[in-house]
Amino acid sequence: MAGKRMEHAAKGRTHAPNAAEPAAAAAWSERKAPERCPGCGVKLQDRKPDMPGYFVRPKDKTADATVVEDEFDSNFQSSAATATVTKTDEERGSGEGDEELDVVCARCYSLQHYGRIKSLAAESELPGFDLERIIGNRIAREKGRRAVICCVVDAADFDASLPTESLRGLLVSAKVLEERENRLTREGRSATHVVLAVTKSDLLPKQCGLKRLEGWYRRRYKSQDLPPVSAVYLVSAQTGMGMQMLLEGLEELCGKLGDVWVIGAQNAGKSSLINAMHRCVSDGAITKQRALTEAAIPGTTIGVVQLSGILPTARCRVFDTPGVLHTHQITTLLSAAEVRMILPRRALKPRTFRCEVGGCISLGASARVEVVSAPSSTIYLTFWGSDEIVCHMGKAATAPELWNKHAGTSLQPPAGGKERFGKLPELEVTEIDVVGNSWRESSVDVCIAGFGWVGVGVTRECKLRVWTFPSVEVSTREAMIPDFAKQFETPGFTKSLPQKKNNKKTKH
Repeated sequence: MAGKRMEHAAKGRTHAPNAAEPAAAAAWSERKAPERCPGCGVKLQDRKPDMPGYFVRPKDKTADATVVEDEFDSNFQSSAATATVTKTDEERGSGEGDEELDVVCARCYSLQHYGRIKSLAAESELPGFDLERIIGNRIAREKGRRAVICCVVDAADFDASLPTESLRGLLVSAKVLEERENRLTREGRSATHVVLAVTKSDLLPKQCGLKRLEGWYRRRYKSQDLPPVSAVYLVSAQTGMGMQMLLEGLEELCGKLGDVWVIGAQNAGKSSLINAMHRCVSDGAITKQRALTEAAIPGTTIGVVQLSGILPTARCRVFDTPGVLHTHQITTLLSAAEVRMILPRRALKPRTFRCEVGGCISLGASARVEVVSAPSSTIYLTFWGSDEIVCHMGKAATAPELWNKHAGTSLQPPAGGKERFGKLPELEVTEIDVVGNSWRESSVDVCIAGFGWVGVGVTRECKLRVWTFPSVEVSTREAMIPDFAKQFETPGFTKSLPQKKNNKKTKH
């Protein structure tokens, strides 16, 4: 059944012929499939439909990008689904007469065309990826080459999407190597650089100002005790904002001989950013590089994919890497449809609540914030998140009853009613002391990893309780966007989805 479904989905494609068709088999043997899927990097195979990497052979096209085994780690060759790093074109050799098929795995095909996973059975068999070991070892072995780590972070979820531990592990390894081998470039500069690419920046309010935001991101990065960052670029894969400056910066840091390693947390937008780079470089022209698979599903990229045509220098290479799994983000608990709900797709708009002591705001049925005590009878809470998240302001004492009645229906996400909500872990509470300095704007943010944040407008100290799922990180920080909404929300349900326009023509 799985084979028939795949044949139906891949229009214009056919399965490999059987032994009863020798002529066709001979024709197929003239073209070999790439070892790795150019969309996600998983090892391709055409024998087991319910295993990772299954693909259907096309009729007669040539592949534009491949991902192949790397010689430097024998562990890569131990499994058909083991993640690897690509070789350069020179390492692969000329390959005369070995034209490769233009195929992607069934998982990528389904995500690209239908936005959903092809096989849940195959999903459970996907390989893990040790970024620090695999990429760290590769950088350590590349003597004489600069390493530029392009860290992609989500503009609206900076703290939760910054892969702090993985980045620290890569940078510590590089620093130790430099000190041991005096690994500097010919100009005497450090061989390892870090660039922050803050993607989805077009979703932030324009009044924030790019310079102010860049300074804020630099301070947040520095607060994690990470080595200095070489540059910060605010970019958008959707609009192309900042892409040219990012490409020029990467080219300058790479020099004549270097590698760019694109890293980031799952759902930070790496694949979308790389595809936008290709569009920027090609300027709308047709390119041979197949686009990477983009989806709102965590872990879209599985192996490391070498990319061509991004940097003009032939001896400089660009690699896309699998997203780092952050179990402290709420997205790890939600379905694909629910993840799409909480990932902002339109410009962020604030929802400001004047919440009294003993009151609370519910953020879908995924989190709620209660005001325990404050220097006044009310404080200002401003939620920043996807406009598909339904909010509700009411009394903290009646919130459990409200959730029992509306979780999964009127309060979303999650979606799917009481049955779906009942499958999620029970909420846990985190008590937070907030010290603010203004009633006119937010001075402190309360962040819910992977979901959004609540700005707190208060002078002096207030106490809050934040309810969410046990594994989700709750933290505080300097306010990113201090602004209140122009119009405050009223008690009851609210969401900020744009109203649909009435296109019906009126009769005269």
